[in-house]
Amino acid sequence: MKIREATIAEARHSLTTPRRISWRIAAGLRRALLTILVLIQSLVAASYMTAILPYHGGNFLEMAIITLFFVLFVWISVGFWIGIFGFVLRCFGGDRFSPLGRHTAAELSTQPLARTAVVMPIYHEPIQRTFGGIRAMYRSLEKTGQIDHFDFFILSDSRNPDVWLAEQAAWHRLCTELGAGGHLFYRRRSLNQHYKSGNIADFLRRWGSGYEYMIVLDADSLMGGSTLVTMVQLMQAEPQTGILQTSPTLINARSMFARVQQFANHIYGPLFTTGLASLQLGEAVYWGHNAILRTQAFMKHAGLKRLPGPGLFHGPILSHDFVEASFMGRGGYEVWLEPELSHSYEESPPTLVDDLQRDKRWAKGNLQHIWLMLFEPGLRPAHRMAFLNGIMSYLASPLWLIFLVLTTI
Repeated sequence: MKIREATIAEARHSLTTPRRISWRIAAGLRRALLTILVLIQSLVAASYMTAILPYHGGNFLEMAIITLFFVLFVWISVGFWIGIFGFVLRCFGGDRFSPLGRHTAAELSTQPLARTAVVMPIYHEPIQRTFGGIRAMYRSLEKTGQIDHFDFFILSDSRNPDVWLAEQAAWHRLCTELGAGGHLFYRRRSLNQHYKSGNIADFLRRWGSGYEYMIVLDADSLMGGSTLVTMVQLMQAEPQTGILQTSPTLINARSMFARVQQFANHIYGPLFTTGLASLQLGEAVYWGHNAILRTQAFMKHAGLKRLPGPGLFHGPILSHDFVEASFMGRGGYEVWLEPELSHSYEESPPTLVDDLQRDKRWAKGNLQHIWLMLFEPGLRPAHRMAFLNGIMSYLASPLWLIFLVLTTI
């Protein structure tokens, strides 16, 4: 885990402490610089496109081609410059406005820990992998000497009796093996409404008031004990922070498809997430797992409602994590992405079919965000832009198809 030495951090604090230079000012300046760089690059590219067209944009068809090209190039350019931002910051030792950049290791070590629930919602997951991950995290926390501040909850939505009985047996064996009575719990919902977000909401209604913080995991998540402790210490040191998101690293790839994804994640993931975090700062997004939430604030501000619109925009929100982050921002809390919190891991889908099934769900969820981006009151502009970024992840492909069709006419 990368935490700067006290002497370096103290020197930086004396000149650039966020109490003297607001992160909001830094975010505004960085976003303005990003906008300028993207527009210059995209306008230059559009001018070249205009020059190679036969009528140089002189008719409706060519104007449509140029407009589509400009929009799509902006989309590509944003990703390019986010990576450059991350590269530059890493070359100069990281972002002084980030949560870890504002605190030395010595400062964090003085922070008292608070009761924290580590929750893992599951639905027909591989039992050996799921409970093996819990075992590893529990033992890692024991090594820190802080296990008494943490309780683990396995929140099952499994419907098949054979599956949930096997889960209960595995939980009982694990409790016995670890001596984790009173720290490791299993709960299965008899009525599993609203998917994962409903599972979390049910936990919060029943037990949320007993915990200051909640760390949310996926069934394939794995986090080091020292990372879990540091996350709680950062939340204690930053009372205005509502959500602190780590940047999970892909691991355990077996198939060629998954290995390619994992390789890409290891190569450009740190650059991109550092750049993204530097631009979002305290208005980052929540990815739904490997993150810590301030429980009472989350219960008060991040409740989800059904969408009132037609078709896709009617019913429960599917991609709930971005929405919950935006609601926390609306409630006055900061949301941070901290790429330097290491020992945070997840796994990727093993096959293209598995990836497409997940992507189908994500596509529906992100396109639902069109309604929230346009009509939900009180959201911060940065979170509306995060919605737009997610929407473009799926809207860009049909726009490219339209562009290719127009260029063949």
